[in-house]
Amino acid sequence: MNAPSFSKHAVDSGNILKRQYFACLIRFAFYPIALGLTLLFIYLETLRALSPLGKAYPLYLGLMISTMLLLEWLVPLRSDWAMTWRSFLRRDLPMMLINGAAIAATTGGVTAFAHWAITGPIRHTHLLPWWGEAVAAILISDFMWYWVHRYSHEGQGPVGHWLWKTHALHHLPEQVYVFMHVVGHPINSAYVRIILMAPSIALGFSEEAIFAATVLTGFQGLISHFNVDIRAGWLNRVFMGTELHRYHHSADPDEGKNYAAVITIWDQLFGTFEYHPSMHPTALGVNNRAFYPEDNQWGPLMAIPFRVTPIDSAQQRSISD
Repeated sequence: MNAPSFSKHAVDSGNILKRQYFACLIRFAFYPIALGLTLLFIYLETLRALSPLGKAYPLYLGLMISTMLLLEWLVPLRSDWAMTWRSFLRRDLPMMLINGAAIAATTGGVTAFAHWAITGPIRHTHLLPWWGEAVAAILISDFMWYWVHRYSHEGQGPVGHWLWKTHALHHLPEQVYVFMHVVGHPINSAYVRIILMAPSIALGFSEEAIFAATVLTGFQGLISHFNVDIRAGWLNRVFMGTELHRYHHSADPDEGKNYAAVITIWDQLFGTFEYHPSMHPTALGVNNRAFYPEDNQWGPLMAIPFRVTPIDSAQQRSISD
């Protein structure tokens, strides 16, 4: 009578052990492998080894997102931070459509301006190889975003308050997962897109450099909102990955730093680098969620940047009605 019970216990223990080994493998191997594959993809694309430049990007993106969603389902860091059908349908999917349209419109406008500028005041110079231009594009755009982002959290006065109002929507979720990355106000999405594209256009960088910078920035945006316990080790001193950006979403304003999007050099230089190995925030979101509209109140959510009521708190984490 005891044999079946013992056998079942052994099978359950074996499954738990396999799950623990799998989680450990993902914890330490996923980020360097995913980063390495992304860099390899960029290199092959610049050689036109896969297709005309950019044509294979949807396939790369689909495989990366699918893999990350599967891992979030199999080994989530915290189940209460996980995506649900309710959050996907009620918040994430509408945000994809709204911000997708905002990004497409902004990209179209900036691209049209770039075509005009290249035949007018701006010329391609190519003083650096494409990879050097890509590094320069990331350094410059991340520097610009660092200060805009930091000021949106810490800045006082009308400009700082307005920037927080355009950015606040991204901090309302009390979870982090891959698709939560799309949550935000379209105004925020538009000026972020301009910041990412402007340096490359102004300096006349090559299309290979622009493609490389865009792909790496997109990868970091996805990985930074990943609800899986992955560790980057010393790479955290270079790239703004999951362990670091998760603290940016902390509900504790003292922890909500790490303002850069791709690299950590600016946070390290300017004293806003927040890194706690093997730890994660206790709670995510804003410190007074009740002051904000609910996820499905689209009118009030979209109206946040246009409200004239004051914002309290040093890092502008709450807004009064």
